[in-house]
Formats: sequence, C-alpha cells, structure tokens
Amino acid sequence: MSYLCPMLQVQCFTFNFIQENTYLIFDDQSREAVIIDAGNQFPKEDQLLFKTIADLELTVTRLLNTHAHIDHIIGNAACYEKYQLFPEIHPDEVFTFEKTLQTSMLWGIDLSLSPKPKSTLIANDFITLGNEKLEILFTPGHSQGHVSFYSSAQHMIFSGDVIFYNSIGRTDLPGGNIAILEHTIQKEIYTLPPQTIIYSGHGEKTTVKEEMQNNPFVRIT
Repeated sequence: MSYLCPMLQVQCFTFNFIQENTYLIFDDQSREAVIIDAGNQFPKEDQLLFKTIADLELTVTRLLNTHAHIDHIIGNAACYEKYQLFPEIHPDEVFTFEKTLQTSMLWGIDLSLSPKPKSTLIANDFITLGNEKLEILFTPGHSQGHVSFYSSAQHMIFSGDVIFYNSIGRTDLPGGNIAILEHTIQKEIYTLPPQTIIYSGHGEKTTVKEEMQNNPFVRIT
C-alpha cells in the first residue's frame, strides 16, 4: 500500500504472524529512505520489501524502531544483512529489547542473529530525509522507551503501538503502563493538529481528530 505526500512518500507493508505494519518513508527528490519497524519475517516478505526499495531506486539511510517488541524487530537481521544498517531505539528501550530476546523462543522464533540496536533515538531530535525531516517524540506507555516519528510539515505521525484506529496499545507486557500510555496520548498525540494522519503499528490509518472524538479508551481531558 502506498500513500503519496507532497514531498515524503509512505509505503506500508503488513508483515509477519501478528500482521504488523512496516513503513518505508522516502524523500521523493533525494530518494533517501528510512525503514520504520522492520517486521519482515518470511523470505517472501524480505523479497517484497527489498524489491520495492530497488525498484524505487532508494538509498536506505536508517533502520528505526518505535519499540522493541518481537513483531516490530523481527526483520532487523535481514535489513542489517542487506543494508549494513544497525537498528536504532531510544535508550530506555534497551530493557524491552533484552526482554524480547529472552522470550523470543516462546514464540518459536530465534532472534540470535538480530543485531544489537544503537540507542540513538532521542526525544526532540530529527531524522533527516533530503530536505524533509521527522521529529522524534518520546511516547512511552506501551513500552518504556517507545518513540514516534512526526512530520509537522506533512501532518503525519508514525505512532507504533501507542494508538490505533479507535483503540490503544496493550500495557500488560514488561515496561507497559496504562497511566503513562494515557498521558502520552493526551499530551503527545491529542495536542497535534486534528488533521494529522496517524500511521499505526497495526491496522488502518486514522487521524488525531478521529481518535479525539471516537476513541473509547482515551477521552479528551
């Protein structure tokens, strides 16, 4: 699925056994790209992602993780092997990454080849793509070091598992906290312009306006 923006383009792939959304974002002029939440689990998913990048003649510059749950990092090893890019997380998300490695075999998944991520994603820093940029927002609650990536120019946010269409991320995994998640949504999501498109880690896209009006889990306060 492809979404065309004035300068940034967004392609969404739904991958792996949990149907996670992997995003490929690129600047239409420079052809610089980033991958957000590489969820490609199977060879055919690797092939689809890499062929799309090749066909579009993109240069992938960074491999970003909103958080380190298994469905969002399962493709890191393949992307590292292909592009020699280390995944990047927020420093507070190292805890989640380590927990995921410890429990991955419970899912029957071996993450031993997954590269250790760099703790380089800091709140209020920017990811640069040509002349465009994405701001890093600290959005904990689903996990303790969760981040989101926001374009004020394009009115869109890649929110990982913070908020979904009329739903929110679960908080019963290590590092999750419902009070913190509610605060994050109120202060970091609902304060964005109402027309902001929310590209979530699962399911269809939504908008800030839609969630402020209709999300049954977090109301406007």
